[in-house]
Formats: sequence, structure tokens, C-alpha cells
Amino acid sequence: MAGVVKQLNPVDYEINEKDRTTTLTEVGETRVEQILGVALRDPDRPEDITPEQARLLGFLEQAMRAQFLFKRNKDYLVQGGNVIIVDEFTGRLMPGRRWSDGLHQAVEAKEGMRVQSENITHATITIQNYFRMYEKLSGMTGTALTEAEEFDNIYKLSVIALPSNVEFNSLQEGSPIIPQKDTDDYGYEYSYYSLKEDEERIPVFWKRKDYPDMVYRSVEAKLRAIAKEIIQYHCIGRPILVGTTSVENSERLSNRLRTEFTRKLMQTLLLRRVWMDKHNRIEDGRLIKELSYMYEPLDKIDTAQMREMSRDLEIQLNPENEKNIPVLLDILSLEEEHEERLLNVLKRGVSHQVLNARKHTEESQIIAGAGAFGAVTLATNMAGRGVDIKLGGEVAEEILTSVNRVLRRSGIEDPFEMTLEERLEAVQQLGADEHGIYSGEINFFIQSMEDMAKVKELGGLHVIGSERHEARRIDNQLRGRAARQGDPGSSRFYLSMEDDLMRLFGGQQMDTMMQRFRMDDAIPMELNLVSRFIEGAQTRVEGANFDVRKHLLEYDDVLNSQRVTFYAQRDRIFSKEDLNEDVLDMLITEIEMRVPEALGDKEGPWKLLGWLEQIQPPMIIKEEIFPSFTYKLLLESIQDKPHSTVKEALPLLIGITEGAIDAEEEHILNSAKNSLNQLQDRLKVEIKERMEFLDTFFEALAYEDETDTRTSRQLVDELSNTVRIPLKLSNNEQRLLRSDPEQAADIIAEQLETFMVTQATTRLIGSVERRLLESLQLTAGDLAQEDWESIDEKILEAIKTLYEKRRKRYIGENEDGLLVKQIRDQLNNVTGKIDTNHLFQALITLTQEERTAFDKRTHRQIKVRTTRFNYTYYGAGFLENISAEKLTKNVLDHLMEAQKALTRVWGLNVWDQVAKSKVSELKEHTQEGLATILGEETLETHKEQTLESFKGSEREKAIAELGRQEITETYRQLILRVISELWIDYLTKMEALRVSIGLEAYAQRDPLVQYKTRASGMFQQLFNDMRMSVVTRMFTYRPRQLQTAQAPQPPPRAAQIQRGGEQAQPGQAQQPQLKGKRKRKRKRKGKKK
Repeated sequence: MAGVVKQLNPVDYEINEKDRTTTLTEVGETRVEQILGVALRDPDRPEDITPEQARLLGFLEQAMRAQFLFKRNKDYLVQGGNVIIVDEFTGRLMPGRRWSDGLHQAVEAKEGMRVQSENITHATITIQNYFRMYEKLSGMTGTALTEAEEFDNIYKLSVIALPSNVEFNSLQEGSPIIPQKDTDDYGYEYSYYSLKEDEERIPVFWKRKDYPDMVYRSVEAKLRAIAKEIIQYHCIGRPILVGTTSVENSERLSNRLRTEFTRKLMQTLLLRRVWMDKHNRIEDGRLIKELSYMYEPLDKIDTAQMREMSRDLEIQLNPENEKNIPVLLDILSLEEEHEERLLNVLKRGVSHQVLNARKHTEESQIIAGAGAFGAVTLATNMAGRGVDIKLGGEVAEEILTSVNRVLRRSGIEDPFEMTLEERLEAVQQLGADEHGIYSGEINFFIQSMEDMAKVKELGGLHVIGSERHEARRIDNQLRGRAARQGDPGSSRFYLSMEDDLMRLFGGQQMDTMMQRFRMDDAIPMELNLVSRFIEGAQTRVEGANFDVRKHLLEYDDVLNSQRVTFYAQRDRIFSKEDLNEDVLDMLITEIEMRVPEALGDKEGPWKLLGWLEQIQPPMIIKEEIFPSFTYKLLLESIQDKPHSTVKEALPLLIGITEGAIDAEEEHILNSAKNSLNQLQDRLKVEIKERMEFLDTFFEALAYEDETDTRTSRQLVDELSNTVRIPLKLSNNEQRLLRSDPEQAADIIAEQLETFMVTQATTRLIGSVERRLLESLQLTAGDLAQEDWESIDEKILEAIKTLYEKRRKRYIGENEDGLLVKQIRDQLNNVTGKIDTNHLFQALITLTQEERTAFDKRTHRQIKVRTTRFNYTYYGAGFLENISAEKLTKNVLDHLMEAQKALTRVWGLNVWDQVAKSKVSELKEHTQEGLATILGEETLETHKEQTLESFKGSEREKAIAELGRQEITETYRQLILRVISELWIDYLTKMEALRVSIGLEAYAQRDPLVQYKTRASGMFQQLFNDMRMSVVTRMFTYRPRQLQTAQAPQPPPRAAQIQRGGEQAQPGQAQQPQLKGKRKRKRKRKGKKK
């Protein structure tokens, strides 16, 4: 399916990034049907789809989501041949976690990976309900304040903002430190703490400087600004932490710090500054046309054009030129002392570390050096990492251990209690000879402490956010990496109008304003208004997400009560000793419900027979026959007639065969007539609707003026979207859209009608052919130009012709057809009189045949077993004049007899396994059951004897009890499997209901009330579906393992029930096995044919 999606065009689908959904248009449906060669909808019931079509549509939807919404290196990584999810909030890999509903498989197919099995949700619980299971809840975090409302509403917890350690101490009476405010060299106000007695107010502790956001119009301009600031602080020696939102963005930014991109950036800055100086221009925010070519991505800027400009400006383009270095120092606000580090950047790029999902195993090492002098770290989503970046770099424990040993030898009793500053002072007072073998560690410690002092003097760690997250707490956690424990630090966010948050939540207006005023891409918007707008957008998103979680909890309360009921029923199934009565009640309820519905159906009761054939197929048990209900009706219709000889039996079987073919033909013809009538009515409405769209398009086109610059090809594409079909117009016809709209409209209208009729008839013919398993020798193209009466007549006539050919092939004009010969041969091989068993075997074999087909996957011929016809429609004729009560009784009596027969077979199977075992060796519950049926004394007498010691009625009772226990365990497995499967589907349906129920608000109805009402109905339907599924499979279910049997080998009596010679468990649908002679004879006939 991934290959199909890659062949789609933009006109074939619609994408909603906000809701993370994709939708296939009607043009897309047609395109997919052409690619797959399969109809996605049944023309008989377009509003309903078959299970196979539902499966295809599900695969297609997930393949589209994987292709268009989920991005590599953002939502997931590919490592070691596996698709690994990246946590949206922390940026960490989540190995072992997989998306559900086939999405993960779709992503694997998209990336060409081996598609693994799908994960299934077996149970759900909301995070809120999970935490509310605890008696007490409390916690501490630095980012709870923005979520205070949610804590109060969901958990009834109040959020209290505690002051930081330094702030709290400064507020205490008699505190030696007091808060101060000042402005830095760039005019930004910041806060710090000084000693109360210090008149010069020298800072001893700092608060973080949170600079206003810098907002650019394009991502390219934003990346350049980030790279510029990184280079500036790196040259100074100040450590930098850059936060990104995805692996893709971190690697993209990492590339910008490589040598070639760094040099290119410096060249653009140099040319811009020199050009501005030469033309006496100042940065006033207006677009400069002469410099606009440099706004392209760095790797796409024309270097030749830059060289030409450098010649005009009379400068060297090489940024390392001695005349260019002072200019670059001025651009970056650097001093001469930083020249050496700047030259190093120009030669080697910016040395940096990347911390993302690819390198999560190196996280501790990267973080340890993130605060070192001149360190640059690019990290994906710092939320949840819980790291403390030490200024100057982390001093390793091994180094501190060596320092402590030196200090202890120098006479300091307990150096572990000393601060780092006290240890440094103590070490500096020691002579070099006192360092001993630890001189290297001591020098490293001294250098680290000096770097820490340098970093503090430079302003501490600077945090750069490359994009705003939807939740403010994530941004706050990133900012919180700087200025910890009173250390200096600052933060700033760089944004663009192309960022996801800005693009999806209101950034279009601001982008339009910047374009309208022709603002320069290189000039940012640095206004509090912008910051407030962004925080407002985040607040709206947080509120929306909170509403989602709150509603989820309200809806989950409904599901909680259903969970209790469901699991109580499940526990009862686990523990109940005998489930036969429960299953019998299910069977009676289902039959009593279905029989009146079937008799009231206008098409007749054939659906009831089809369902009975499905749940209890014909079986041959030992030497006895046990037919399905349909075969029982057929046999009852002829059992009173003479049939003991070939001459007597042959006409009876031929009559049934002819009647079955006639009844099937009549049903197919009636179904095709109904489909054609419905299709005609539906097509009239759809064509009329598309024609109205077409008229609206040409009316709008007539009002267009000279400002309309759309080409003919663009008009055709737009028109295809409007009428929702792929239009094919020649160049001359395309020109008519402008020159002669009326003629063009007529051409398109004819093409539209032809396309829709062709599409509809293609689906209808395909539907009929799938049911007949033969071609009608008709194509939709042949019928496209016909009127409906002709189409109706040709399709019905094709069906009649096909059935006439079948009659000739199967029956023959003189009863010399294939099936007549087969019946005669089979009856002639009977020794003695022909009885009901022989008739039953003949009826079964008549319906089956083996055909040669071509496997598209392996490109080989294969043998396919198909059904020639079925007796369902013919058998329904025997139920026309019967009452519902009598039919219900007949069906129940028949199915109960089938259940008794299967119970006995299970008993015999178990008996064969345990007959040679002693009674005392049987499982405990088996002994208890035998004691109940035989009596305690009898069982005690045979305690140390084998089961073979039971004779007569005791043996029969024991077999019956073993069969009862075994079929109970079979039913237990069946019911548990059914309820597990349906519960999983039910959870999915409830989730879909929860998502869609919000539309009820448009009808002025409370969605939650409607959800409760529908959930109640769905829960009742769940139990109805459980009953139906158990009844449908109770006669054909094969358990995984026999419960009472001690030996794991297949029971020898399993061969008593046969289908085509294969051994099978009791209760499985079976066919009789033909003798080898007749089987070979059929093969020879097949070859001649």
C-alpha cells in the first residue's frame, strides 16, 4: 500500500495537519482503484463496505498518514532496520514502543523496512484514572504553575509556587543579601542579588535574563541568526545550550556550524555590512532589493554573484582576510582578544556536541561538558532530562577523589565536607612537591575552577530556543537549564513564521503584515507584543489540550463502569464449572431472534439457511451422516421417494441440482435488477450535483478580469478538483476554457457523465463477476455510450447466458453433462442399496470443483477449489409455508442433536487418550466429575484401576462426562477468545465515538449526554455480538489444547471426522472423502476438459 500512496497526486488527497488526518478524494478513490484493480466500495451498497474493502481502506488510510504526516528524524528514527519512535516531549528514543492500528507497519513499509506484526490494545486506562487510584497524591516540579488549573480540576490538588533558595533567603529578616536590578550593555533589564553591606552592589547571585523573542519571517533567517549568536558567544568563550524540537532540526542546525556554512554566513554578513556602509544605509527594517539574493538558503546562494558584489565593493570575499577580520569582529560585537578564536571558527567551524535521540547513550558525557568554557551543545527537547549543567564543566568524581586524597595527606581531616571553592583555596596553598602522583589531577581541577570563574564572569550558560513548543512548561524547562542555584545565565528564543506553532495557530496574519510592509528578512521583530501573541497562542493550545484531557476523563468514567461489568462476566467464565447451559441459552436466544426476521424478509429465508450453513456445516461422523440444516431439508424432500437404485436416485439428484441452479439464477437476476435501479437513481443525483458544480465554476470564471493569471493547465486542475473526476482535455479544448466557455462546458459535461457511468458500471460488473466467479464478457467501456435500458438489458442478458452455459455444461441437453456423469459414476460405485448417506455424499461433491488459476504473486498456475453452486436459495423454498414457532423448534432440535453428537465424539477422543491411565492419575476436576456421575463408591472401587475397567453403562457415563468436560473447556476457550477480540474492537469503537461525538453540539445537544446514551447502546450491542460470535463458532471452533487429555498426541478417533482426507478436530466443517478410484477418474476428466 505504501507503493500505491507514493503514486498519488496532490489532487487525490486532502491533509489536515492540525487534526493529523488524511482523506482520499473521489478522484483519489478512482486512482487507487485503477492502481489496485479492485473496487474500494460495493456498487450495491456504497454506504456499506465488505470486510476486505474495509481492510484495504484501513491500510490505505494509515499508509497516507505515514507518508504525509509522520516525518523521519522528527517523529521517528530508522536504526538497525527498525522504526523507533521519538518522544514528542523529551526527544528520547522509545525502543519497543509501536504505534497502533497498523500505523507503525505503514511507516515500516514507507521506509522499506521489514513489516512486523501489529500491536493490539487489549485494555486501556487514562493517566488521570491511573493516578487517582492512589490514596495520596503529591509532587514537586518547577513547571507546574502553568498547569495549575488542570491539577485542581482533575486531582483536586492546589499548586503552590515556592520561591527559589536564593530568593527565599533574601526575603528573610536579617538576610545578608538583597535583590537588585540593573541594565546590561544592550539595554535589557535584569535582576541579581548583592550583599546588603556592599555599597557598590557587586552581584553575588543572579537571576536568569530572559530576553525577548526574536521573530523572523523565514526559517532560513532564523537559522542564520542562531548561528551568528552561537559564533559570537563561542568566540567569547561563553557556553551555549541550543534546544531543538526534533532530531531533524538538531542535525540541520549542526550542519550550519560546519566550516563551509560558517564561512558562507560570514561572507553574507560581511557583504551586507560593507554595502550598507558604502551606501550610507542604516538597518531600518526595509527590504533591500540589491541584497535579496542572499536571503536564499546558504547552500543555494550564487557564489559568482557574491564575488561580483565583492569586486564592486572593493573587498576580498575571503572572510579570513586581514582587512575583513576587524569588520567581522565589529559585526559580532567582539574584541580584538577574540580574533584568534574567530579565525579558528572560520577555519574549522564551531566545535559542538549534538544530544538527540541518536546519541541518548552519550547523554551523561555530553551534559558533563555542556557548561565548559566555549562549549556548544545542541539538544533535542531538554524536558524531562533533569540535568544540572555545571558552569565550567562537570568535575569528574575521579578528579575529586584524587584532590581529597592530596588534601587529607596535607593534614585536612575531612575534605569531603569542603565546597569546591574551599578545596581550590586549600590546593593553591600547597606546594607542587605535595601533589605527588596526583599532579595531573590537581592541575585539571585548578583549570576547571578557573574556567568556572571565567564562565561566570562572561555571564554563565546561555540557552537558545530554536522553536516554541505548544506547551509553555516545555519552554520553561529549557530556560531552566541556565542560572541554576544563583549562577548567572540567560535565555532567548528564535522563531520564524514558518514554525509549526506560528503556522498552525495564527502566524499567518503577522507574516502577511511583514510581507505587506516589505520588511527585510534579516531584520527580526523584537517586540513584547510578539512575545505576548506567542504566549497567547501557547495558552490557547494548552487550554485546548486540557479540555481534551478533561473530556477524556469524563468519558472514561462511562467506560469505567462498563469495565467492571465486562471483567465480572469474564471472571465468571474462568471459574464456572459447566458452560453448556450458558452456550445453549445463547443459541436459543440467537435462533429465536433470527427465525422471525428471516421469515419476514422480502427476499425469503435464504439468509437464515446461509447463516446455519456457516455455523454448522455438514459433517460425517464415523460411519454416520450429520448434515447441515440445508442438507437436512434436501434429504427430507427425497427420503420418502424410492432411491435405492441408480435409476431411482439419479433423477432425484438431477432434479435437486437443476432446482438449485435455477433458484440461484433467479436470485442473482433479482439482485442485479435491484442494484441497477439503485445505481441509476443514485447516478442521476450525483451527475446533477456535479453539473451544478460545473456551472458554478464557469459562472465564477466569467467574472474573472485581467488579474487572473491562471494557465489553462491550472484551470483544468482546479476544475478536476471541483467536479471530483480526472479530466483529460487536449490543448485545443483547454484553450476553449477562456475563448468559448459554453463549448468547453459541453465537452466536460459529456466527459463527466461518461466517466461516472463507466465507473459505476465497472463496479457493478465487478461485483456480479465476483459473486459468479466467472466473467460476463462485458466491459464498462462498451456500455458507457448506451442508455440505461440497454445497459440493464445487456447485463441481465449476460447473466442469463452464463447460467444457460452452466446448465449445458453441468446437466446437458440429454442429461449428459459433467455433473450427471459424476453422479452416475459415484452411484455406480456403491455396493448394495443406495441409502441416505450415499445421497448426502453425492450432494456435497456436486457443489465443489477444482479450477486452474494464475497466481499473480508467484506467476505460477495453481489449483483453486471453488463452489459450482449452492443449495441455499433452493432450500429456502421448503420454508415458505412454515410458522416461525415450528421452524424455530426444528432448527433448535437439529442443532442440539449436533451438539450431542460432538459431545460424544469429544468424549471418545479423551477416552482414547486416558483409557490406559489409572483413575487416580487423572486431573482432579476430571475425577470430581466422574465421582458425580458414577458415584463416590464406584469411583473409589476403580481408583487404582485403568479406565478400561469400566464396562457397559459405567463406560458410557464416563465417556459422556469426559465429553461434557472437554466441550466445556472448548466453550471456555471460545468465549474467552470471542470476548477478548470483541473487547479490543469495542475499545476502538468507543474511542472513535468519543472523537466524533463533539459534532452533536451543532445540533444543540450535550455531547457528554449523547455519549452516555450511545455508549449504553453500544455496550448492550457488545454482549449481543459476543452471543452471536459464540453461536457462530460453537460447532466449528478448534481449541488450542485438550484440557482433560493427559497425552498431547492427536487422538486416533480424530480421523472419524474428515474433510478431503485431512484429520480434524470434532466440530469442524467437513466433507466426505472420495475413494481413490473415483478421484483419479475425475482428474482424468479434468484433463480432457
